[in-house]
Amino acid sequence: MKMPLYSARVSLLHTLSVGRDRARFPLILPLIAVLVTWIALAWASPAAAEVELCSGRGFGTAPGTVACNGGARPVRVTATVKTYARLALDEVFGTPAAGLQVALGDVDARCVSPTAPGVSCVADDASGSATWYGSIRFKVKLTGVGASRAKVTGVRPTTGTIPSGRLLDGPAGAAPTSAYPIAPATPADLQTAIGNGDTVVSRSLGLKVTGADPPGAWSGDTVFSLVLE
Repeated sequence: MKMPLYSARVSLLHTLSVGRDRARFPLILPLIAVLVTWIALAWASPAAAEVELCSGRGFGTAPGTVACNGGARPVRVTATVKTYARLALDEVFGTPAAGLQVALGDVDARCVSPTAPGVSCVADDASGSATWYGSIRFKVKLTGVGASRAKVTGVRPTTGTIPSGRLLDGPAGAAPTSAYPIAPATPADLQTAIGNGDTVVSRSLGLKVTGADPPGAWSGDTVFSLVLE
């Protein structure tokens, strides 16, 4: 019997389609597995997060009855106590500190130059020198040191272009008179007996200029530290 042309064409197309589907089937299997897993996870109810401490049954109901004693599985609380220290430059010449530079502006040996905001000048006519100064303020945060005390220290790592003995420290509000030491000398103690908590440290910082100093730019670093006593 001869198969009609139309029927033969339909049969051939069906055979080719099935063949292509079988060829693609191994590639589709991993995608199906991923999809099934995703659906299962999306619909699964989350497991209750719990750890049994104790259980009991058959206990009485009188007041004070221990229905379940957790003594066999106590909950342990742990922590690690840390020390913490922070020293910050908070204010420079009455203005909030915005960087690591303390600018005294133009200075001279006779207090002739206009003073920068927050800066004062005291001339010493006898020596022909002048001290230009202003207040700086630090903030200290300290915790975890027990009964220990701390101090703020200052030292110049190098002279820079500021002559030795000319960068001065002193109590806030007055012209400074004590020269910052230069390493490897021992740092100067700016404030001592600082305990736990927040502490404000105010100091006077200045430069001494003499009549023998040639004109030029002065620049030098100072290292401030928080040291336990």
